[in-house]
Amino acid sequence: MSLFYKTKGGQIVLGDSLEYMTSLKDESVDLIVTSPPFGLVRKKDYGNVESDEYVGWFKPFGRAFRRVLKPSGSLVIDIGGAWIPVRRTRCAARLQRQANWGVLTNAM
Repeated sequence: MSLFYKTKGGQIVLGDSLEYMTSLKDESVDLIVTSPPFGLVRKKDYGNVESDEYVGWFKPFGRAFRRVLKPSGSLVIDIGGAWIPVRRTRCAARLQRQANWGVLTNAM
């Protein structure tokens, strides 16, 4: 684990996020931004898991995010995008309306 960048407003830590989050107190984080490898049909050099194994692989992260985030905290996850001509495919507001945080985290 190493401190990558720090300001008065926060810090960026470089390393194994699951390992690092075990050192954090419950409800102590305001913001988590992550772009984990996403499930693909073909194996990549960066270590993605197969698409049918992805939810199981991601559950420990979801549990840790829920534990360390403050009730007023935010979680931003970029797990790949899609592009469809003349159609909006990525919209956080739409996802927020469709996905209830309690439902998502209880599933984890």
